[in-house]
Amino acid sequence: MPRQQISSVTDDLRSVMRLFPTGVALLSTGEGDRATAMTINALMSVSLTPPQLLVSVLRSSRAHAVLEDCRAFSVHFLGDRQKHMAELFSSASKPQGRDLAEFIERQVVPDSTARLTCSLRSVYPGGDHSLFLGHVDFVEAAVSVGGPLLFHGGALRGF
Repeated sequence: MPRQQISSVTDDLRSVMRLFPTGVALLSTGEGDRATAMTINALMSVSLTPPQLLVSVLRSSRAHAVLEDCRAFSVHFLGDRQKHMAELFSSASKPQGRDLAEFIERQVVPDSTARLTCSLRSVYPGGDHSLFLGHVDFVEAAVSVGGPLLFHGGALRGF
């Protein structure tokens, strides 16, 4: 295969990855004035023993610095009726700090299909992102809130 220009490979990778459906979640971290949350779809269960979760966060994002400092985070799996939450927390106008309490109280996103709380164990470089490895301290699954919210083809969709 011939080598491609880096910008072309980047664009092609973005296009190809849109063909791979992923779940959508909200990552929240920090407290008080430093509270922040963001929509993510790059996460994975790393290990069951010990229980570990990996999330990918853009290095230039506010959440990155807060997560590094507070060393704890929660991940909330979004359901098919929470497209508005995914869109809000991927926008520049997302609530931050104390305004975030309207959406996330005690690290709980209403109607999320599951919640995991993690303490940060390690941070690994990953290009323009960092990979945050957390020890899963708490898991809670909802009892019938509908199907998952998925990202596919550049759009959010219910399943």
